[in-house]
Amino acid sequence: MVTRIGGLASGMDIDSMVEKLMQAEKAPLNKLHQNKQKYEWQRDAYRDVNKQLKTFDEYIQKNMMYKKDFAKKTVVSSNSAVSAIPTSAQNGQTLNIDNVERIARAGNTKSGDGKIAAGTEGTKKISEITGITPGTVEMSVLQTDGTYKDVSLTFSANDSIDEVISKLKNGEDGKGTGLNAFYDKASGKISLSTRATGAGEAYRAATPDDANPGDYTFTPVSASVVVKSDSNDFFGSLGFATKDLRDPANQEGASVGKGLITNGENAKLTVNGMEIERQTNTFEVDGFSVTLNNTFNGTGVQPISLTTKTDTDNMMEKIKGFVEAYNGLIESLNSKTKEKKNRDFAPLTDEQKKDMEEKEIEAWEEKAKSGMLRSDQLVQGVLRNMRNDMYSKTSGSSTEFDMLYKLGIQTSDKTADNGKLIIKDEDKLRAAIEKDPDAVYELFTGSSVENPGIADRIKKSIKESTIAIEKKAGKADSVNNTFNLGLRLNETEDRITNWKRKLADIEERYWKQFGAMESAINKANQQSASLFSGQTQ
Repeated sequence: MVTRIGGLASGMDIDSMVEKLMQAEKAPLNKLHQNKQKYEWQRDAYRDVNKQLKTFDEYIQKNMMYKKDFAKKTVVSSNSAVSAIPTSAQNGQTLNIDNVERIARAGNTKSGDGKIAAGTEGTKKISEITGITPGTVEMSVLQTDGTYKDVSLTFSANDSIDEVISKLKNGEDGKGTGLNAFYDKASGKISLSTRATGAGEAYRAATPDDANPGDYTFTPVSASVVVKSDSNDFFGSLGFATKDLRDPANQEGASVGKGLITNGENAKLTVNGMEIERQTNTFEVDGFSVTLNNTFNGTGVQPISLTTKTDTDNMMEKIKGFVEAYNGLIESLNSKTKEKKNRDFAPLTDEQKKDMEEKEIEAWEEKAKSGMLRSDQLVQGVLRNMRNDMYSKTSGSSTEFDMLYKLGIQTSDKTADNGKLIIKDEDKLRAAIEKDPDAVYELFTGSSVENPGIADRIKKSIKESTIAIEKKAGKADSVNNTFNLGLRLNETEDRITNWKRKLADIEERYWKQFGAMESAINKANQQSASLFSGQTQ
């Protein structure tokens, strides 16, 4: 380490002189830093292209690739009593509803008169109500999916009416029982109903024959809530009416439980001449998801017709959205390849930034970044491939609608638009959709893997282009030595490190030289002083 003497003998500002000399020496290092910044900006510009390609690819996947979304069908109903949506029904398929005798409804029941005095607060405990006996009940409750759920509830003397209601609705675990329940303070009654519509399973209700003790009268009944056990007759103490249930195949057998809710009803209707029942008012029939909104007496009138129809407006909007998204992408990419390079605005060095305001730096760097992908072959290749994909013929089932221009979609004739699409004739597009929606769908998505459509081809081109760009610029989580610009960045970093060492050596050399000069001057001054001192003596 050289001792640095700052011009004591010579009177010169050595620090300032070395600094200026080093500024000149640093020119190659500054150039390397600027090159590094350019590589980083170019890398980020490429990655932005891939981000835009991914966004367009996701748009295609979401809006164009699935028939249920792109070529969506609706159902036209001739009567508001019944509505439907298509599930697998083909375009133009019809279903006739001859009548709707009954719509499905949930069963319900209520507690008896006088068991809880009218006006009783919901906070009152069971122990404070005469005649109500706490206990454990085991129930089987019809669910909305048609299955039954086993429910076990324990009611204690300390439970309030409100807590009883909560348990009936939510269960001991809070996951729900399949029951709705509420307490009406004005009447002192509790209402119970199933959340599921439908009659439930079939049983035989056994009623004691008063004329013949020990004998029963059996009546067909369906139950949506069956009490399997009630330890202290909790429901009975509340005055809920129940029916003794027997196995429908063995009515003489033992009781299988008590029917707590037995008045639920299935929907009953006639479809294409066949009478059917369903637990719910929305169900699947022959490719239609049918919803019953009201009863319908078809006697002497035309049946309700449900007819599938392609949602033309939806397809129009999807295609318009596709054109808009495509145009936005190519406009952005074209702007990158045509962006002016500002050669007079090199990346700023750290030293230059020290003397500038933040806004000045931003304005400078905006100009310095411009043109990073000007005339770039990779990006131009993306544009070229997509244009080819867009205008190639689709080998689907239709030859009438196998190219975009046959739908009224053409390339803009304005040079400045750089190949943007325009819907030249919306009436022609609508007419094509209404005439053969499947062919229009195939134009975009193809009829098979061997016969890809426009969207398929573009997705393939995007994938290939994305891979090529990643080889050049990597991804956000890529390591530098896995892509081309990353290798250049590593190489530049190595050169920067080497130059920093070299500059340190150069600066050391300058200080040695100035140190030697200072020593020589100091020695000369001492000799001069000695001679002058001898003469004066």
